[in-house]
Amino acid sequence: MQEKLYIVGAGPGNGKLWTRQATELVQSAERVLGTMRIAEQHPGCIGLDLPGLLKELERPITGTTAVLVGGDCCFFSLASRIAQEFSHLYEIERINGIGSIPYLSAQIGVSYEDARLISFHGRNNRIVPCVAYNKKIFALTGGTFKVHDLCRELAASGLAGVKVVVGARLSYPDEKIMYGTPAMLKNAVFDELSVMYVENEQAIDPRSPLRDSEFIRSENDTFQVPMTKEDVRWLTLQKLAISPKDILYDIGAGTGSVAVEMARRAFEGIVYAVEQHSGACELIAKNRVKHGAYNVNIVQAKAPEGLERLPQPDAVFIGGSSGEAESLLNVLLEKNPKVRIVANAVTLQSLHRILEAFRKFGPGEVETTCINVAKSKKVGAYDFMTAQNPVYILCRTPFRES
Repeated sequence: MQEKLYIVGAGPGNGKLWTRQATELVQSAERVLGTMRIAEQHPGCIGLDLPGLLKELERPITGTTAVLVGGDCCFFSLASRIAQEFSHLYEIERINGIGSIPYLSAQIGVSYEDARLISFHGRNNRIVPCVAYNKKIFALTGGTFKVHDLCRELAASGLAGVKVVVGARLSYPDEKIMYGTPAMLKNAVFDELSVMYVENEQAIDPRSPLRDSEFIRSENDTFQVPMTKEDVRWLTLQKLAISPKDILYDIGAGTGSVAVEMARRAFEGIVYAVEQHSGACELIAKNRVKHGAYNVNIVQAKAPEGLERLPQPDAVFIGGSSGEAESLLNVLLEKNPKVRIVANAVTLQSLHRILEAFRKFGPGEVETTCINVAKSKKVGAYDFMTAQNPVYILCRTPFRES
């Protein structure tokens, strides 16, 4: 028969916030374990670092064991790891506690029922897209993503003025709740495990597609920055099969129309808009701000030279290769052999170059689609169809594993 293990949510830290059930179980347990941080506040609890705690749990004792974990033991908690690793040794039961997010929510009078809840403590999440596409977020911080790190990232991305509330040492006598903006708080020092509330009244709904007329175009008649038209753009984005957390490149980004809509689909990811012309980069910057696509990073460079310093992509759109299709593919596939690549071509020469490059760098599945779009145009009492130039959409994906 397995011994009993209770995983007890210890709340933000103050024992006065424990439930009566949690208090009674801890008082009656033969062994009470917890991390050093939690044990400091609870006499009788054996404080251990994480490896030491897991090692101690490998030795069941006769009677019950209680492990104290921070806050809500069902929300980004050590409880999940303990339950997974020790279910073969113990009969496990979770006793929930008050989480730090509900606690801060009550303290500042802001409900969290319509907020995005996220943890940056030991997890590779991104603050910028979370704030760009959500009006309200509550975030757990810590590890490599402390409050000042997240505020600096928001400020650098153009979100310096959003509302931020930081709760530090919540429920302790020295509790501190500070209001400000990323610009104001980026150099402040807070407790390691603080909670952030961020409010962005200008947050964008990433599910909404954008029409061509919604993008800012070039004001210079002598050089019109090219833009992928909406019908072609939407089909291209479908071919890229973008996931929310993807890292994406838009090479030859032009006005940024593809990059901005990429960013909406990768609403937890990041997009690198690579463009060599300064005038086009200025347009991308304007459209980035207009459409709240703060997870678009502009890289002024001629590909492939500008790609070396960028992180490994999950998917890439090539809107303009400047005749460098082969060298582009070489760099992209070195970065990620499983990268998904979609390229557009409007001339037969570009189609030939890209298709040959795709076939050269196997293995992979190559598909070519020709899209012909005609739009209705009112002429007097009649509606005429006006054809646009045909566009070739070339898609290269790794071979699917059977």
